[in-house]
Amino acid sequence: MTRTATWDSALVLGGGYAGLLAARVLAGHVRRVTVLEQDTAPGAAARPGVPQAHHPHALLARGAEQLEEFFPGIRAELRSRGCPVGDFAQAGRILFPTGWAPREPVGVEVQLMARTVLEQAVRERVGALDAVTVRDGVRVERVLLGDQGEGIGVVVRPRRPAAAGGAAAGGTEAGGAGAETVLRADLVVDATGRGSRLPRWLTEAGHRLPESLVVDAKASYASRLYTLKEDPDRDWNSSYQPTMAPSVPRGAVAVRIGPTQWLLGLLGAAGNTPPDDDEGFRAYAAALRNPDFLRLIDEGEPEGAIHRTHTTANRWHRYHRVPNWPDRLIALGDSVCAFNPIYGQGMTVAALQSRLLDSQLTRRAGSGRLDGLGPAFQRGAAALVRGPWLLSTATDRAWQDTAVPLTSRVATGYLAAITARLPHHPGLYRRFVRTLQMLDHPASLASPGTLAQLASIPSVTRHQSSCTCPTVTPW
Repeated sequence: MTRTATWDSALVLGGGYAGLLAARVLAGHVRRVTVLEQDTAPGAAARPGVPQAHHPHALLARGAEQLEEFFPGIRAELRSRGCPVGDFAQAGRILFPTGWAPREPVGVEVQLMARTVLEQAVRERVGALDAVTVRDGVRVERVLLGDQGEGIGVVVRPRRPAAAGGAAAGGTEAGGAGAETVLRADLVVDATGRGSRLPRWLTEAGHRLPESLVVDAKASYASRLYTLKEDPDRDWNSSYQPTMAPSVPRGAVAVRIGPTQWLLGLLGAAGNTPPDDDEGFRAYAAALRNPDFLRLIDEGEPEGAIHRTHTTANRWHRYHRVPNWPDRLIALGDSVCAFNPIYGQGMTVAALQSRLLDSQLTRRAGSGRLDGLGPAFQRGAAALVRGPWLLSTATDRAWQDTAVPLTSRVATGYLAAITARLPHHPGLYRRFVRTLQMLDHPASLASPGTLAQLASIPSVTRHQSSCTCPTVTPW
């Protein structure tokens, strides 16, 4: 991705995962890239701006492929930091209402990690690029969209006193705590995530925004880190019992994020909130059919407090429909569409949108003109969102109190029919996993081949779907 720079400067708002990937792409096209992050340098700690950092993470296979393209060797680097890699089915256990998922290999490798470890590795790679400067402790107050002649700009205010002698690429360093500064650039990328204030800034600038789409399953997660002795009989890196609308509102996921470190997340939908006290946390896990979670609690040593979040709604800002979108403004990642985190789609979509930005800048490098870049990018970003949005919201709509649209009822029913059969059909499970990992389009689950597979499998009765699973030795 090494190229001759075409443009002088770019500003990236947000130094999280999406912002760092955008900075990596911009470094191949722009001489000076400044990343503005309101949190202070995270190191190995979770940043306040990333509440999901305390909860289980797994980079989907499609996202891992793209990350490796941006940063060759990063999967091996993460593995050296203790992040395990394994075949999705062989290294993971999933308990559906109708039984355990097949453990036969599906040819899809996944890597589990702590969000802080992933973000730190990416941040180190991006920070080493000559074109990139990362400024922490800087709050962006607003974006200046009015005067395109001087380039797009932002107004920033330091959240802490500026370091002596510090100078910002793309602008003048703020003189002291609280002082506002205007930074100008050829391009601004908003990657500030769920908390993005871009809708307000655009409205204040006179843009008409369509209503955002929101699908809220009223889901919440409570997670805790445990240290667990290594056990050769424990031949898996993750265990999962999914929530399934409309009748299974409680679940959990446990992932190994180091040689002896495990992260357990209890899940709840439709207002079922996992407790954040020791006794309640254990009781919630004990009530689940998958025995792995209670074993982890009883045999592991807890590290730190239980962390809980309710920030899980699917929200799509449809910027691709905004008339006269600014040419030099880009929004990507959760700033455009935030998914229910349980599906793990957000980081992969951000990576694919960064690749889209790279391709669009490459096409404009010859002319050096950015005319139409913003609108074209937002249309392309929306196209990348549609498939994951369908998967994420098809089930989540069934948890809502309001009437569920017919299309959603059909999608939910079809997915229920598929998942009911997964434990009994390895071939169908392989198709399902590839779709889940964003390697195949969701339409593949409605292909003639899948329909033929469904037709060839005996129906699973309602009684079977609620029965106790066969006795197994979990560890």
